Amino acid sequence: MNVTFYTSPAYSHTLSNWQTKTEMVSYVTILLLVIIWCRIKWNRRFIDRFAAKIPGPPSYPIIGSGLEFVGTSHDVMNNFIKLNEQYGPEPFKIWLGSSLALNVTKPEDLQIILNNSNAFDRGKLAELMSSAFGEGLITAPIPKWKVNRRIISPFFNTSSINKFMSIFNKKNATFILNLQKELGDSETFDIWNYVNSVSVNSICEAALGYHHDAQDKNISEFIDSMKKITEQINVRLIKPWLYPDFIFNIYGKFTGLNQLYENLFKFPEKIIKERKSQYAQRKKTNHSSLNLTNNEEKQRPIFLDLLLELNDEGANFSNKYLRDEVVTMMIAGSETISINVCFCILMLAIYQDIQDKVYNEIYQIMGESDRIITIEDTVKFVYLEQCIKETLRLYPVTPIIVRYLQDDVKISNYTIPKDTTIFIPIIVTHRLAELYPNPLEYNPDNFDPEKVVNRHKYSFIPFSDGPRNCIGQKYAMLLMKVLLATFLRNYSVHTKYKMSDIKLKFELSIKNADGYQVTIRPRDRKPIYKI
Repeated sequence: MNVTFYTSPAYSHTLSNWQTKTEMVSYVTILLLVIIWCRIKWNRRFIDRFAAKIPGPPSYPIIGSGLEFVGTSHDVMNNFIKLNEQYGPEPFKIWLGSSLALNVTKPEDLQIILNNSNAFDRGKLAELMSSAFGEGLITAPIPKWKVNRRIISPFFNTSSINKFMSIFNKKNATFILNLQKELGDSETFDIWNYVNSVSVNSICEAALGYHHDAQDKNISEFIDSMKKITEQINVRLIKPWLYPDFIFNIYGKFTGLNQLYENLFKFPEKIIKERKSQYAQRKKTNHSSLNLTNNEEKQRPIFLDLLLELNDEGANFSNKYLRDEVVTMMIAGSETISINVCFCILMLAIYQDIQDKVYNEIYQIMGESDRIITIEDTVKFVYLEQCIKETLRLYPVTPIIVRYLQDDVKISNYTIPKDTTIFIPIIVTHRLAELYPNPLEYNPDNFDPEKVVNRHKYSFIPFSDGPRNCIGQKYAMLLMKVLLATFLRNYSVHTKYKMSDIKLKFELSIKNADGYQVTIRPRDRKPIYKI
């Protein structure tokens, strides 16, 4: 039986109109997409032409070279070093989604880039970090960075830093006492928490006037939150599909990021509130704004007080501005020092002969006395400084510097087009065999003065270089010297670790995946060998 469906002319006409409109919308949409694509390709024509000439790993739509960075933070670090072994030391490209990054390692090229005003911007990395830690000195956009740098610089001049010696000695005395619980135990322990507590408490008192000590719950919560947030930023950095804020916000809801931010900011905001109250009280009692709460503090500046003074003089810093600078100060003033000191202690535990030489230098300067270390002593710790620098060579805390070009920059063999991201893998430059013979060996003699003078200045840049270098490097070096000298005066350090056991992981800063496992023994304050 045949069945015939009747369709009214009105319905057919409506359907035809709907189909026509749908087709029109489709054609217009496709046309707009083609126009947008053509515009993007036109705007990117210089980058695409440049990229076509540069070698690099395979790239795929949307994810770019993302497959090269799949895995754990240890895998990411390992794969990145392998890419440099495969394509370096000449510049090579890495696609971050649809954005071009150029990997540059040669010192002569690094000098050009790090001193070029068109390469001061830190690009996407700064954006990702500022979304978590705010716009402090490290992450601030260029105009704000210039202002912040000018304000903060006086706090880190040599005269100011030398006044922190009493804090360093006091915190290190506590460090030595805390380590006593590890004596007599044949089992190794991770020295990280002990070292980190010294660096965190030192920066809290030196920069913020916060006097509470090691077991402070507020500090512990801040450190824990910082660690977890850093892990999330690292995940986002190596996965370009998480770059859009709306996608990362969804991702953040599943990982509890909002609560972590709240915990991170709680401590800095508490310090700011307390310091503001103390500052206002001092003004009420007709004291000078620099007249601090005790005689010791009168002799040295406190970073947060300087900001409050400028605020009082019309700077109009918001609470967020103050908080961002406090967070940046705490992170930069603790993480860098803790990582390098722990790596240095591990190196000295592996290389007992080098440890003996360092101890002998300390004994020659300090003798058997219990006197505290002075500024004059730290200048004489020459071989110890070489050990610190050699540790920074092998394990630079920030293994990769990122820059974003706001205009073309010419290096030795290429003119790099603007809108290119530059990767400067310090860890790779520091391990170039033409600069450092046997580059994977720990050898403090690499920093004998006669060897240093024969190398390019930019062959060793653990604190970056150029106008946007690390403003706190003198502070870091002084505290590291005091901390290591105090530790080695009191304890010898040992480990079952070998160099081949070290597994680097990358979480914005570089760390050993298994921590820093050592044992310690008390010193008898005698020279190891005849001086």
